[in-house]
Amino acid sequence: MEILVMSVVVLLVLNWISESGHRRTQQRAMDKLQTKLDLVMDQLGVVVPEPEGIADVDALIRADRKIEAVKRYRELTGDDLLEAKTAVDRREQNLR
Repeated sequence: MEILVMSVVVLLVLNWISESGHRRTQQRAMDKLQTKLDLVMDQLGVVVPEPEGIADVDALIRADRKIEAVKRYRELTGDDLLEAKTAVDRREQNLR
């Protein structure tokens, strides 16, 4: 019975390791594609319009309410937490 349990645990760990590696590989490929897309858009002069209500985010940043700014940015854009925080940090730098 112990051998069976150990075998199952080993298989689960190996599967987890394999999936983690696959996800990292996919993320790297997505990051490369995003970089290329950004470069093409820059070259063509394409500007992504800011969502309506972005002034709310700027006001929250100026009021030193960064967490609320990130929440509001997420509401406006649908970005995940990391993307929203990065964007708010970038906006904060541009506002100074």
